[in-house]
Amino acid sequence: MSILFSLPDGSPAPRPAYPKPTPPTDVFGATDPGEDVRAVVTVQVAMTRDMLATALDLAAGNCEEHPDTWSVQYIRESVELQLTYENFIQLERSARGYEEWADIDESVKPYIQAVYRAIDRAYPKGR
Repeated sequence: MSILFSLPDGSPAPRPAYPKPTPPTDVFGATDPGEDVRAVVTVQVAMTRDMLATALDLAAGNCEEHPDTWSVQYIRESVELQLTYENFIQLERSARGYEEWADIDESVKPYIQAVYRAIDRAYPKGR
């Protein structure tokens, strides 16, 4: 996992090639309304399909609608919102076994497959 692209002396470190960033859906407030907001910080995180699916599943939590009915806007907002709460290193660890959960418990397989279809709609490969 690449984290920093600047060396301590300020010189650039090698950068991997990433797809074009998906624009954020909105600004999520880490402040209470009315607080004196100093800055809006934008963080772009390169994520695997498994990481996206894990973030979406965690964010959707108790949503009663089926993932096949979720809009692209809802999917992207959910993933972004989850990243405001979840340490992305922990998310990467959780994602390592996400798809395997369907093999462990057959009853969740259709749901997990639907979450992956939702990710494929919102973040198509090679866009």
